[in-house]
Amino acid sequence: MRFGGRTALVTGGGRGIGKAVAVELAKGGAALVVNDLDRDRLETTCQELRGLGASVTAVPGDVGDPAFVADLAATAEREHGRVDLLLNNVGGSPGLPFRPFLDTPLDDFRRIVDLNFTSQVMMLRAVLGGMVERGYGRVVCVSSISAVLGQEAGSAYAAGKAALHGLVPSIAKEVARFGVNVNLVVLGNPPHPSRTAARQEYLNRLSHVGRVGRLEEFGKAIAFLLSDEASYISGTALAIDGGLLVPRLNE
Repeated sequence: MRFGGRTALVTGGGRGIGKAVAVELAKGGAALVVNDLDRDRLETTCQELRGLGASVTAVPGDVGDPAFVADLAATAEREHGRVDLLLNNVGGSPGLPFRPFLDTPLDDFRRIVDLNFTSQVMMLRAVLGGMVERGYGRVVCVSSISAVLGQEAGSAYAAGKAALHGLVPSIAKEVARFGVNVNLVVLGNPPHPSRTAARQEYLNRLSHVGRVGRLEEFGKAIAFLLSDEASYISGTALAIDGGLLVPRLNE
């Protein structure tokens, strides 16, 4: 099987993109350690993954907490012996509203950047050492088109995601010779439950494909980067966005 014998750690795996990737990994035969902040949502998702025949360990908690990140990595090592694949997926706004830059308190700005950037840094530090020692690893970090285009009233989110665009290729250069590939995905127009109909229509007009992305489309593309089929891809940023980052110069 595509991921047979591999152990995958998925953060933010209770729903959305994280869940879609976890499904692809489970179908491919991977053992899974799945994290989410929402305990009930996580357990529901893990039951679905077990229904696909996967060995799944659910670890609820906040990957913004350094002590929890260390415990999450230790749990994966204890339960499965190693982490071969990492999806660094957590992001968003930690219960804070998106505001214009000048109206965003500095503490809120820091909290949003920490969720979207520092939490991923901590997760990388927790698992990359073991991957380097074993001579094998596949890592995908999740960014957004906001990191490239900016986001009005969302500068902290965009800044946190943008920092990943410098981090990922830098780390990739350091670890590729040890058999560890680190890549970035830049997501645009995935399904979002809180998006207004007007906002969705606007994004669809900008997309070359003309519609919202399907979760399975994101899941399959990210699973490819986590597979050995992508063994010669290192330090890249793959846009999965329906063409949103490609300008329409003839309009």
